[in-house]
Amino acid sequence: MRKSLLPRPRSAAGRSRSLLGAALIALASCAAPGLRTGPAPPPPEEIFRGVLGRNAGLSSARAVVETKISYAGRKVSLPGVLQLDRLDGFHLELLDPLDRPFAILYAEEDRIVQYRPGLQVAASLGVFPAECRGLAPDDWVAAVLASSEAPSAGERFVDRASWGKDRTLERYREGVLRQSIRYSRVDAQPVPHTISWYCGDETVLQLRFREWIRGDAWRLPTRLEVDYPKAGLLVRIELRDIEGNPPPSAGPLRPRPGASTHWTTWDLPR
Repeated sequence: MRKSLLPRPRSAAGRSRSLLGAALIALASCAAPGLRTGPAPPPPEEIFRGVLGRNAGLSSARAVVETKISYAGRKVSLPGVLQLDRLDGFHLELLDPLDRPFAILYAEEDRIVQYRPGLQVAASLGVFPAECRGLAPDDWVAAVLASSEAPSAGERFVDRASWGKDRTLERYREGVLRQSIRYSRVDAQPVPHTISWYCGDETVLQLRFREWIRGDAWRLPTRLEVDYPKAGLLVRIELRDIEGNPPPSAGPLRPRPGASTHWTTWDLPR
C-alpha cells in the first residue's frame, strides 16, 4: 500500500511554536536598521526654525512679573516689569512696596548692570569668562521672542534622541558646539524646554522654560529661568499680563547712569 503524501496534522504545541517563531521574525524585521515605522523627522534646520522662529512678527514684549534672584548665597523676591526687545535686549525693573522703581537690570556688552535710580548707585557684573567671544548676556531674549532666529551660513545642526520623548538639537559653528536645544513635540510642533549656550566645553548661559501660553498668533512662556552659572547668578521670572509688540516705552531699555552715579560692587537689593 502506498503511503499518503498528505501532511500530518500538527499538534497544538507544534502550532504554538510555529506562531511564536513567525511573531519573533516579524518583530525582528520591524526593528531592523534602516526601516522606519513612522514618518521621517523633519530636517534639523527646519526644527531650529520651528523652535526659534515660531512667533513671526513679534519684535518686543512687556509683562508684569514676579522675580526671584539668587546670587552669592542670597535670594530676593520682588515684583516688577519686564520688557524684551529683539534688538535692544531686556529691561527688568524691580519695584518697591509702593510700586516705585527700586532697581533696574539690563545687559551692557558682556555684563549685567544693576542700576538703582533712587540712590544713584550702579554695579556691573561680568557673567562670561574673558575668552568667550560672540556671546552676549541678553542672547536669551531672542529665544523667548522666537521671531527672527535663522541658521547662519556655515552652521551645522544635529538632532539627537534625549530622555523619554525629548530630543536635543545641537548647533555647531566651525566644528564647535555653540548651542543646544532640548525640546519635545506637542501637536506636531517643537516646544523647547532648555536652551544652553557654550563656551569651550562649559555651559555659560542657560534658559529654561517652565510653562507656556498660546494665543492666536504667538506662543510665549509664562515661567522661565535665566542662569549664568559661571557668575553664580540665577533669575527666575513668572510672567503675567503679557503684551506683544506694546507701544514704545518712554525711556530707553538701557539706562545711561549719569556722571554723579556711584559705581559699587554687584549685590542683590535689600
